[in-house]
Amino acid sequence: MKKRLTAFFAAVFLLFSLSEAADASSSTYRNQLGRIENEIYDAMASYLPQGYDSFSYEFSQPAAYASAEEANSSLQTQVSRAYEAFYRDYPGVFWLDKSGVSFSAQYYTASDVLYISGFSLKVAFTTSSYQSQKAALEQAVNAILQGASGTDYDKARYFHDAILDRCSYNSGAVSVYQPMSCEAYGALVEGSAICEGYAKAFKLLCNRAGIACEIVGGTVNGEAHMWNYVQIGGDYYLVDATFDDAPGVGAYDYFLKGSSSVWDHLEDSSLLEGFSTGFSYPSLSSSDYLPSGADGRNTAETDNQTPAPADEEIVSAADATETGQAGVEEESIPATGRHPAVVPPVEEGGCRISCLFSKNGRYWVKSADPSVFIRGKQSLPEGVNLQIFAFPEPGYRVAEITVISGDTAFSVQNCSSLAFSLEKDSQIRVVFEKAA
Repeated sequence: MKKRLTAFFAAVFLLFSLSEAADASSSTYRNQLGRIENEIYDAMASYLPQGYDSFSYEFSQPAAYASAEEANSSLQTQVSRAYEAFYRDYPGVFWLDKSGVSFSAQYYTASDVLYISGFSLKVAFTTSSYQSQKAALEQAVNAILQGASGTDYDKARYFHDAILDRCSYNSGAVSVYQPMSCEAYGALVEGSAICEGYAKAFKLLCNRAGIACEIVGGTVNGEAHMWNYVQIGGDYYLVDATFDDAPGVGAYDYFLKGSSSVWDHLEDSSLLEGFSTGFSYPSLSSSDYLPSGADGRNTAETDNQTPAPADEEIVSAADATETGQAGVEEESIPATGRHPAVVPPVEEGGCRISCLFSKNGRYWVKSADPSVFIRGKQSLPEGVNLQIFAFPEPGYRVAEITVISGDTAFSVQNCSSLAFSLEKDSQIRVVFEKAA
């Protein structure tokens, strides 16, 4: 006689979402799952994209355990890993509540051994209109796909541009949770999203076009962020559509970049709060993608960009979702065990300068001699004199400009410029606030 052993899994999922079975044609993460985890994943992939909020499943072979505690702990881990793998692979299933998943195990005992024979799973939805919203998302995706042609590079660039054309960053969703801003639906239908929505939209489009693409969670300058790894020509490259959509950033500054160009993007092996699933990501190419015929320059960095003012290089940006805190010191960056972040070498006597992204305004960094504008992540000679100029958007003002240099920091309040001498690797932070 079968009995039920009830358990509750309530991990908070801060970062990802889901779609149709075709979206996960080749899963990097399913291949990292064990036998039972694979069965749980496949059951989720069969039911959840179809709109089921609960289902039951019988394992092909029962799993034996010495105690109920061991069985509960094991199943919780297996459900967690299977759900996260599914969550990474299905960016079109946007209606699931990420606050948790409840499950119960089906078990029986024989000769003092407890056997888990199956499980039941229940999820909550964030919207009751998901069917009509799902149709709207499909219409938006199909409309974009119809305009895509050429090589995988051409398609990936077209998808990147289509997202930037349709979507604007939703700064209000940073402080007040808005579920659709974390989804491909928000980016492609509502035209408003945060980094999670940008990343899911790019993966959804790439996967529908048969291009391998993963959503990546991690940090930039110590703050939570989300971006993509996409496979072009056999190698993986970073795409960060959120950063490319930030004010003052070139439209392709974070498109098809290798690890040597994006040392500030640090992976996290799990997307689940308080739980380590131990998933690994594809390894990035060390160099940026160079399209054939580019004659030594990446055309993705030169074509169709909004030109900067004369002789200016606008500072690079980090994600607007997590602005205003100092970044992680480079010497404290942990190795990932897969492919640690590659930091471009700094010449002897040089210092690196990093520029954190600012919401509600932008800023420029300029050296006095020679008089040129400085780009984020650039290496400069020690002792060079720099000046920061801040430009708030209408209705905002400059609240603070801060330079974090080694173990020290200095700042000015209510001032639109700051001059300093670069003596160590430094980070710049500018905070804008509502004008009184």
